Amino acid sequence: MWYGVLGGKELLHQTYKNLEQRIQLECDGKRIPLPSLQGIVVLNINSYGGGSNFWGGTKEDDVFVAPAFDDKILEVVAVYGTVQMAASRVINLQHHRIAQCRSVKIIIKGVEGVPVQVDGEAWIQPPGYICIIHKNQTQVLCRNKQSESSAKLLHDKRNSNRSMPLSPLTDEEVQLISNFTEAVLSLIRSIKVAALSISKIEEDILHVALQVANHIEKLYPSGKLIEGAVTRQILTEFVFAARHLLQDVSTFLREKNDVFQADCDLEDKLTSLCQQMEKELRNCTENQGWVFFHSEEAKSKAVSTSSGQGSSGACNCSNTGCDGSGCGTPTETASCVFGDLPASSVLTWGTYEVALWLESIQMAEYKDNFISHDVQGPELLHLERRDLKELGVTKVGHIKRILQAVKDISTHSIGRKLAML
Repeated sequence: MWYGVLGGKELLHQTYKNLEQRIQLECDGKRIPLPSLQGIVVLNINSYGGGSNFWGGTKEDDVFVAPAFDDKILEVVAVYGTVQMAASRVINLQHHRIAQCRSVKIIIKGVEGVPVQVDGEAWIQPPGYICIIHKNQTQVLCRNKQSESSAKLLHDKRNSNRSMPLSPLTDEEVQLISNFTEAVLSLIRSIKVAALSISKIEEDILHVALQVANHIEKLYPSGKLIEGAVTRQILTEFVFAARHLLQDVSTFLREKNDVFQADCDLEDKLTSLCQQMEKELRNCTENQGWVFFHSEEAKSKAVSTSSGQGSSGACNCSNTGCDGSGCGTPTETASCVFGDLPASSVLTWGTYEVALWLESIQMAEYKDNFISHDVQGPELLHLERRDLKELGVTKVGHIKRILQAVKDISTHSIGRKLAML
């Protein structure tokens, strides 16, 4: 009732008609000419006023990029009156878009104030100016039915795989696992030592390192590799946890290197240990949710055999990055290779693997940008045109080439595994 009464009153009187004469709008430091309006709304989410899409759409066009809550871009929208406000609840109106920017400055001119509202809290703002910028981000949880369904499919798939006979560990695989475990242990030891003197490492990384150490104890009870049907399961859980630790340490070294100003040797040591762990991880592949270890030479032979051409035959693979040396069509038992990079599971890629992938498609000039924005495997698979522009990829040919390459790795063997996830 109150909405009806006050809205009807405002419809008749139009209290702040010609608001553009009382304020001045600047977006990213540039003055924006305003039409005749009664209000301005600044958004960083896709809904307003109880759920209406006040921006008027969710897709990019020739002028504006698609709105997103995590792109650090603000949407500025004009309010022309109560009729438009009501209509926006029913249909997507697009003629009231003003700008997209990273900073908004509204200057209130004259001697009288204007009403301002932030998340329902209203007041009269006296003459002066209001600056709106993106401050920070926080992680939130939301229910995603598609993710729940995918997780259930993965769970069912792994359960079905557990009923399948798995080949026992070979002597070569045991040795490769031992080498990988030793690399992980060296990193964990250094983290423990560093945590004694650097509180940020203790807060951000130590607990992850201790969890990985627990997986190692399960894999090597009494100092000896566990044997039996459960070995592959424990090994898989260990490798996934170790990858998580590697990504966390790499991100920490990249974003918080200022904490090592007093101890550059420690930073160099952690960096070297991460590189060694990445090297050992190249011997690891994933098949139907399980982890296997094979040497680079053995994987190359398996890929060549799967092509049906032999090691010296011509390659018929159309995968981006294949050098024609026998990559072959990806199968369930062999992974495609981008240069020296096994692409058996893009979801497990870190920034290092993404950088190698960029090299394989002749886009190495963007490696630093991808690394500085922490683009890993999961983010790579969901790259969109506006994301590439944010990463500094502005040439149309390069944008299309990267997007096509992402599509290629998603639609072959990797795509089949991602469908299960």
